[in-house]
Amino acid sequence: MIKVMGGRSIKLLYAFLTLFLHLKPAHGFTSGVGNDSVKCIEKERQALLEFKKGFVNGYYRLSSWGSEDEKDCCNWEGVHCNSQTGNVLELNLYSSGLRGMISPSLLELPYLTYLDLSYNDFNQSHIPKFIGSLGNLKSLYLSEANLNGPIPHQLGNLSLLQNLYLDNNDLKIVENLEWLSRLSSIDELDLSSTNLSIANDWLEVLSRLPKLSGLILASCDLPPVVDISSLPHINFSKSLTIIDLSTNRVSQSIFPWLFNYSTSLVDIDLSNNQLGGSIPDASGNMNSLRFLYLDDNQLEGGVPKFFGNMCALQILSIKNNKLSGQLVGLTHNLSGCVQYSVERLFLQGNQMKGSVPKSIGNLSMLQSLYLGSNLLEGEISEQHFSNLSRLKVLWLSNNSLTLKFSNDWVPPFHLRSIDLSSCNLGPDFPKWLSTQRLVYHLDISYSGISDTIPSWFWNLSTVSYLNLSNNKLSGFLNSLLCLGLVQSFYLDLSNNQLSGDLPDCFMQWQDLVVLNLANNNLSGEIPSSMGSLIKLMVLDLSYNSFLGELPLSLQNCTKLSFINLRDNLFSGKLPAWMGESLLSLVILNLQSNKFHGCIPLQLCQLAHIQFFDLSENNISGNIPQCLYNLTAMTFKNTNNRPTNIGDYAYVDGTQVKFVFFVGGNYVFKTIVSWKGQSYVYGKNFGEMRSIDLSSNKLTGKIPAEIFSLTELKALNLAGNMLTGLIPQGIGRLKQLESLDLSSNQLFGPIPASIADLNFLSFLNLSYNKLSGRIPTGTQIQTANSSGFIGNLALCGPPLTPKCPGDVQPNAESPKDGSKNNQEDEDEFLKCLYIGMGLGFTVGFWGVCGSLMWNRSWRHLYFRLLSNLNDWFYVTMMLNIARLKRMFQT
Repeated sequence: MIKVMGGRSIKLLYAFLTLFLHLKPAHGFTSGVGNDSVKCIEKERQALLEFKKGFVNGYYRLSSWGSEDEKDCCNWEGVHCNSQTGNVLELNLYSSGLRGMISPSLLELPYLTYLDLSYNDFNQSHIPKFIGSLGNLKSLYLSEANLNGPIPHQLGNLSLLQNLYLDNNDLKIVENLEWLSRLSSIDELDLSSTNLSIANDWLEVLSRLPKLSGLILASCDLPPVVDISSLPHINFSKSLTIIDLSTNRVSQSIFPWLFNYSTSLVDIDLSNNQLGGSIPDASGNMNSLRFLYLDDNQLEGGVPKFFGNMCALQILSIKNNKLSGQLVGLTHNLSGCVQYSVERLFLQGNQMKGSVPKSIGNLSMLQSLYLGSNLLEGEISEQHFSNLSRLKVLWLSNNSLTLKFSNDWVPPFHLRSIDLSSCNLGPDFPKWLSTQRLVYHLDISYSGISDTIPSWFWNLSTVSYLNLSNNKLSGFLNSLLCLGLVQSFYLDLSNNQLSGDLPDCFMQWQDLVVLNLANNNLSGEIPSSMGSLIKLMVLDLSYNSFLGELPLSLQNCTKLSFINLRDNLFSGKLPAWMGESLLSLVILNLQSNKFHGCIPLQLCQLAHIQFFDLSENNISGNIPQCLYNLTAMTFKNTNNRPTNIGDYAYVDGTQVKFVFFVGGNYVFKTIVSWKGQSYVYGKNFGEMRSIDLSSNKLTGKIPAEIFSLTELKALNLAGNMLTGLIPQGIGRLKQLESLDLSSNQLFGPIPASIADLNFLSFLNLSYNKLSGRIPTGTQIQTANSSGFIGNLALCGPPLTPKCPGDVQPNAESPKDGSKNNQEDEDEFLKCLYIGMGLGFTVGFWGVCGSLMWNRSWRHLYFRLLSNLNDWFYVTMMLNIARLKRMFQT
């Protein structure tokens, strides 16, 4: 069974089955337990002990290795031996918490056939070349082991290798994949997340592997293949069953290779590539296909008719393309299969127009219906679902659909996942939901509901993901928080009309990861039980009327990455414990509250912070010099891997993603004061780095250390009482795009280095005491002059006043004045040259000519020079003698 990591259910099934296989000994082998007749070979035992020395931790898994109680290495955990000879055949240390290096002592295990070191930490080391000398190796698993560097071509020497998993590391190739073509026995290959951008031969090499049944090259930056006709015609009809080329640069030229040579394919994933044009006909060649993913491409045209012949198809996902036409055509095409055997239908994000056909109700085997993000419109009635008794998943979000069901309608299905976001369900709360007692995912946001939440709703105790945001729901939260849904990990009730205080019932919600109650009418203090949310990553209470100090118990929520408390009435000193306990914070927004006191130095410990907003409070004191410790604003995020991994959720950028839950990712949104205006940032947050301390009572100088945050894009210190000079180091903020220092008491000249900020598009230095000439630079001279007003001693462009010493224009026209000045200059130079010539002639001949023509004058002149020389010599010698006598006495 191939090991496939991914979010879809079939691939998770593969992963769990693979894990099961990892945990039991292979058939025909023994671990030595209960077998005293054959023990491991001493040389191999010493090799394993040497292998153990390469790790700095993880000994809890290797505790049995070398112990006095167990000297037979065949009984050590993770070691499997041949029951007849005692040779080590398998080494299975999957996810053992090991950290260190792979020792070459493995070469002393000549009969090793199975090596699994996946999900350990080899500290960015390279795959050792010596692994290519383990000639009997049949299975090599190094998945997600923190390996780095090129894949050694020596792996091509493993001619018996059947399973090779190098996925989810930082690996690359040096030239090509030629070494791979020598693995003639390879059956399963996973190189996902390996950089194969220069592997122009990838498809040709793969075509030489006749036994290949499972191929996973997801997120490898594969280059597109242009000429398919030159590839060798290897018949894959008896081998290749699973192929995953998702998230690459594969074009539509891959279709002939797949459709013409692979009649036994079961699973194809080409999502998130560069597929364009229409889907070509593959009639007769795809009869075994059960899973087809073509999402997130640029496919056009209608849904091909041959889809109706794929009677084994269980999942069809072609969302987020440019397909056109109506669904009635698709359901007609599917009529070729008895009882419409399609189990899951994904058509999200296309341009399917028209209404939902009632014939979709004939798909009696349908289990999952995904029609979201299209241009569908009209009404959906009970008739559409009359025969869909097997339906488990219903996603109709982001269309213009109205669901009209009678109040007493009892659906024939029991849904597990419901996404009706942006559908019209209101104004009453949909009563038919009361029958869906097994639902774990419910999203009815933006659905036009103007009602209170009914009491029966709290009986849906299985809902783990609940999004009721952006409606007009009213009432109190006591019943919700204290009576029901205590197993939820996602709760979004934002943008409604809920009111009252928060009840002190959060101790029952310890699985909660996302809590968004923003933009309601909630009030009162935050209950201390909120500190029980130890898995919480997102807390958004913005735009309410909460008051008082933040409870100290929140320091227990150490996984918090995003906090938005803006526009409330919170008071007290800024909590220093945030910088001591909430070290995973990426976004902290405390704007527009009533916090007072100094900025605690502990907040400088928030090394992951990218957005730091304390504006519009009553904060006083100096700006801490230690802000240079906010290192996320100093370095670019070159590591694209997700961070802050929890039990079943992790942070990736500004998204919280759930590992075992498809489609329920949460995008944290925050308002950024950017270039003088406010913008909502979510997925587009990207490389944003922002500090906003404006509209407070900060004093003192701007610390030069803040300019070491070289990736900062927005800095706002306006509306304080800052004094002193603007530090010259401001020119180090090369990525800065928005700078606001207005309404302070800064004085002195504007640093010349500010002209080095080539990306600066918004600059406001108004209403300070700045003086001197405005520096010259493209970004400065093109800035709005309003950004410099209120500084009476400033001069130069873009301000109108000229600086002292600037040349004033003459009264004459520029053309005439220039001409007259040129004529005067030419006349002066002419007189100068004539005078110099006459002076030289008269001076030279007046002296030298007289000496040449008058002999007596010439003799007298040279006698005078000789006498002067004698006088100078005698005078100098007398002075020297006098000085000597003085020093001798």
